[in-house]
Amino acid sequence: MIEITAVILSLIGSFFILRNNFKRYGLLYFISGLTGAFLCFVFVSIGFYSFPARLIPMSPIPIIEMFTVIPFYVLFGVRYSPSKWGWKIPFYWGMVHIAMLLEIFVLFPPVKIMDYKENWDAWDSYTWWWIYLLLFEWIGGKIVPTHSRKPIQSKSFRYGRWGWVVFHFIVITTIFLAGVYTGWNLKM
Repeated sequence: MIEITAVILSLIGSFFILRNNFKRYGLLYFISGLTGAFLCFVFVSIGFYSFPARLIPMSPIPIIEMFTVIPFYVLFGVRYSPSKWGWKIPFYWGMVHIAMLLEIFVLFPPVKIMDYKENWDAWDSYTWWWIYLLLFEWIGGKIVPTHSRKPIQSKSFRYGRWGWVVFHFIVITTIFLAGVYTGWNLKM
């Protein structure tokens, strides 16, 4: 149910972004899905992690999610990230923390959609989320014209504004939960 819900919500969100410039956002969607699926396949093949539960059981990776959830996340980032790079960092910082929160959530029973192996941990995922999202922010900047984007105003991230509040809530909450996760793993 979690995977199906994520796919449906991602398709709905992608639809609303794609309708702004189908050709450009569609190209970004395709490239990010292909890249995400390729990286996931490589990491699974190397043995960094596995997916015990998938919508298509014969596939070694969650292929449907790779072509729906991941591209939506990229499209969302490119569409709404602030114009200036100095403000893109807190925006993507929040996005990476949300991605990691969801990734850690799917590691635990009874969900157990993903399973880290001994050569992979949350820090590796955290690093790759940063690389992936910032790479696609740059690629998206080359593909999607400025008039097709809707950047959050930089002033929204200043002290006391809604962006500042949301960013701090996400980061403080997820850092606390990362401490809980670390403690949980040390206890085991």
